Amino acid sequence: MKYEALKNTIATLQKLRDAHYSQLDAGALAELDDVLQQLRSMLEGSERRELERGELVFRALRITDIVIRAVSNLTDWMK
Repeated sequence: MKYEALKNTIATLQKLRDAHYSQLDAGALAELDDVLQQLRSMLEGSERRELERGELVFRALRITDIVIRAVSNLTDWMK
């Protein structure tokens, strides 16, 4: 990931976490915290083992999906 894109991704996910902390279950919070930690490690350059970018991007998108579903109740709107 490019440096600026990585910084923006971390900031966005952190804002989602801060804004919707109480609406997420423990599993979603743990996943989000793990993704944030791995992204920060990549940003700092201290990540020694190479995490496959595709996997990390997929996890970040999955977390974003969980947050959006939790806060918007899209399922109820679709009925």
